[in-house]
Amino acid sequence: MNLHRRLFSPFILATVFFSASISVSLAETKESYLTLNSEDSQSFASLVQQAEDLATLSIAREFQENPGLTEVTVIITATRSRQFVPVLRSRVSRSQWQKDSRIEQWTRYFADAKLLLGFRDGNISPNSGQPQRINVPAPSRSASRQNDPGFRDD
Repeated sequence: MNLHRRLFSPFILATVFFSASISVSLAETKESYLTLNSEDSQSFASLVQQAEDLATLSIAREFQENPGLTEVTVIITATRSRQFVPVLRSRVSRSQWQKDSRIEQWTRYFADAKLLLGFRDGNISPNSGQPQRINVPAPSRSASRQNDPGFRDD
């Protein structure tokens, strides 16, 4: 019995390893990077809608053109004033896409994109090229010390 176990153990391990490597190699994924020009967008919401539409079309096209594809990842960046900022990333498998092709549930939105692209309060301000000055009173020295977590008043 012990001899059988020693003889067949390497064979079983080799078979398991070989079958695992075949199943991994059969799964084909694709990652695409696409860029939108956000200079013409009047709001961040319209830019996100354009990015969602582009991601939807791209994912549908990839699955249609490549039947062996099992998963698609699309990363949409936007450019504005020579800055490239990621807006969203969609990752979906073929089976998930066939069940439900609504892009929102397969998408991660990058919240800081709005600020990094210069969108404020939904619309572009006409003087977006000029810095805005905001007057905020400086805290007194004692108040700032008391708000410090390491402050001790012994």
